[in-house]
Amino acid sequence: MKETAELILVCIFFAMPDTAKEGSAAPHTEEGGAQGGTGPLDLAEFFPDVNDDLAKVTWGHGVNSVARLEEVLQDPQVMMMEADIVQGHLEGTEEDDPPLTPIMAHPPHTTSDLTFKMWLDKVIAANQAGEKKGIKLDFKQLDSVRECLDYLKAQNDKITFPVWLNADILPGPVDSPASPVPADHFVSTCVEMFPQATLSLGWTTHIPPGSGGAMTSGYSRADVDRMCEILDTHSVTQPVTFPIRAAFLPLSLEVLEALLDQIPDSTITIWSLESDPFDPLAIVTLRDLLGADAVFLDLPETQMTQYLEVSSSEGKGATGEVTSASLLPTSSILATVGMVLCSALAALYLYE
Repeated sequence: MKETAELILVCIFFAMPDTAKEGSAAPHTEEGGAQGGTGPLDLAEFFPDVNDDLAKVTWGHGVNSVARLEEVLQDPQVMMMEADIVQGHLEGTEEDDPPLTPIMAHPPHTTSDLTFKMWLDKVIAANQAGEKKGIKLDFKQLDSVRECLDYLKAQNDKITFPVWLNADILPGPVDSPASPVPADHFVSTCVEMFPQATLSLGWTTHIPPGSGGAMTSGYSRADVDRMCEILDTHSVTQPVTFPIRAAFLPLSLEVLEALLDQIPDSTITIWSLESDPFDPLAIVTLRDLLGADAVFLDLPETQMTQYLEVSSSEGKGATGEVTSASLLPTSSILATVGMVLCSALAALYLYE
């Protein structure tokens, strides 16, 4: 009887999912702790409703003016605010010809009613007043980076919310006319001056006019290797997310899986323009490959709706009926059943 119990125990162990064998392996999260502490603030911890499904993180874009900032700060649906930074002038001061300073604007604009310092002060005040907003700072020029990080560092004790530092640092698909922010300078400056941030490091992209439907290329292995080389050169240990344009996703799945395998504590952020070719099934596939805790979705509303419709129908037939595939046990159910059987057989083994 003991020999039979031993054989069954071994069979159950090898049939169980890996996560059950490892004792419920921890999901992918950013490093915990307060922003002013030793590591970046865990975004999923800051927004507990996310519950390790990063697609639930919501975004406010183009937060580059006083009016837009006030609107987004008062919007309870927005979790993360994206704003652009360039060198320019505060509106009304151009005639005085003051030195250039970091302002909140998207090229080609060079004036704004908000400097970066004014913008950050308002965000800090809102969080201190009970709002919960994280920030993604999109640097369009290297000239702005050091001055902005100096001010972030000076306000570090007041920054109790997630901070992302974003730039397109490498050329990507397809022959973009945009110039990347110099990669080595950007990464080294961020690592040196504000290691509490999550780095959002992307590639310049371009969709040729008239390309119509699906793209014929994607992110390449060379793109991934160059990014990994930069991170290794600068000994990056803080969390990294890679902004990936959704139009190129269908032909990039394999290399993106390899990218996250090579870079610990990394995620993907899928973004898109309303006019881009869009395949929601590619996003479903990527999330299946990497996990819901490794893929942010920053999509226009119509594309997000398409994705949710496709995602919800994956376990259903064309009529919306549940198919046999959707009735198969999930890994968590199998793990639970396996552990219960193991416990019972172990008790039987000891009894004998």
